[in-house]
Amino acid sequence: MKLNKICKLLLLSAILLPCTLIHAQEAALLQRAENGDPVAQTELGFLYATGEDLTQDFTESLRWFLLAANQGNADAQYNYGNMLANGFGVAQNLEEAMHWYRLAADQQHARAQYNLGFMYDNAQGVALDYPEAAKWYRAAAEQGHAAAQNSLGVAYKYGLGVRQDYAEALRWLALSAAQAYSSAEFNLGAMYSNGAGVEQNFAEAAQWYGQAAAHGNAGAQFSLAELHSEGLSGEKNYEEAVRWYQEAAKQGHAEAQYRLGEMYEVGFGVAQNHEMAFMWTHIAVTMATDTMRGRIVRNRDTIARKLTAEQLQHAQDMARLCLESDYATCQ
Repeated sequence: MKLNKICKLLLLSAILLPCTLIHAQEAALLQRAENGDPVAQTELGFLYATGEDLTQDFTESLRWFLLAANQGNADAQYNYGNMLANGFGVAQNLEEAMHWYRLAADQQHARAQYNLGFMYDNAQGVALDYPEAAKWYRAAAEQGHAAAQNSLGVAYKYGLGVRQDYAEALRWLALSAAQAYSSAEFNLGAMYSNGAGVEQNFAEAAQWYGQAAAHGNAGAQFSLAELHSEGLSGEKNYEEAVRWYQEAAKQGHAEAQYRLGEMYEVGFGVAQNHEMAFMWTHIAVTMATDTMRGRIVRNRDTIARKLTAEQLQHAQDMARLCLESDYATCQ
């Protein structure tokens, strides 16, 4: 057992806790695990998986999780399924992952129930099956799982595996949003923005988009920028629009990158700058879906014709640096 890391942390923080005590605690955990305690085995598997207190070792993590999982420990079954689903220390095996998720889910393990729903919802390791997805989302949602509540709300909104019911969609999304789950906040904003099951209300939409945007949701950041740009929730505010386009753009949101390029091109909310306009539009081309790419390329090429050869090269270099820095250097 390697405890140098935690001992060094204790030394640096001047916490007067003897490392011999930590050795004793870890030794006790190992002893319990070797004696067949599934809780200790699961905890040891987690420590090896995360590298928390121990050197990360997926092989050891898998071994301890499997020992506990075979004894029926739901947390171990869920974690072993996660290792298989993600290919951590083992070849990815979605079908086998589902087997272990199901064992945990049958013991009311909410995260396993959600993962099962997600796999049926996205045809991962199993055929697409919306009713089965909704069944497992509901099981987890009723235990308060925020992501499951959001997914069940979406299922009710679109009638995926359940009868379409906007009232139920709003109810589940609101429960998820109450836990500050940003996807649910964004989805509530979209329902108010589109008038889906509620009276269209852009001010209410802006409130929900704003909460999700503050939590880092790129889709909400883009949608909030659109409301500010169009003045749908009040007066037009191009500066705020640029702010939120930038936040979404730096998360790789292609439409936000394109719209930010437009703002630089015309000088709305920011000083007109054709090099910056080209940079963001060029980046958007690399991130865009096939359906978007054509129109973005046309606009990028229009901007390029407004630049000298030197300016164009500079703009291309800026785009490259922006992407290479993962959006840390985009000026």
